[in-house]
Amino acid sequence: MSRKTTDFDRPYPQVSLGKLVAIGLTAGFLGVAVMTAGEKVEQALTKRPNSEVPGLTLARLIGRSDGEKGKLNLVMHYGQGALLGVVRAFMATHGMRGPFVDFILTGMRLSVDQTLENWVGSGALPWTWPVSEQVIDILHKGVFAFATGYICDIWLQ
Repeated sequence: MSRKTTDFDRPYPQVSLGKLVAIGLTAGFLGVAVMTAGEKVEQALTKRPNSEVPGLTLARLIGRSDGEKGKLNLVMHYGQGALLGVVRAFMATHGMRGPFVDFILTGMRLSVDQTLENWVGSGALPWTWPVSEQVIDILHKGVFAFATGYICDIWLQ
C-alpha cells in the first residue's frame, strides 16, 4: 500500500463508476465525521460556538427560509464533504494520492465553502476574519481532507 505521490509506477485501480462514487461518498462522510469530532473538542476548549453559516448557505441555495438553517447545517456539512470525497476518490484512481493531494483537497474544500457562502451572501470574505478563525477553519478542513484522502487511498489500492 502506498500513499506516496512520488511513485512512478502509480497504481490505477480498475473500479466501476458506481464503486468509485460509493467509496468517495463514504470516505467523504467519514472525513466529515472525523472533522466534526475534532471541531467539538476544539469548541470545548476554546468555547467557540457552532457556526450556522453552512445551514444558512444551504437554505439560501435551495430557497428555504433563513430560519431553517439549524436543521440544514449538518446536511450541508456532510453533503459537501461526501461530494468532495467523490472528487478525492477519482483522484486516487488516477494515481493522485498521498499527503500532497490531501493538501490540494484542503484547498478545494475551503474554496467550495467560500464560493458558496459568498455567492449567496451568508458568509464574510475570509480575509476579513480574525486570523485565529482562519487558522481554525484551515486546520479543520485539513483534518477532513487528510482523513478522506487516507480512506480513499487505502480502499482504492
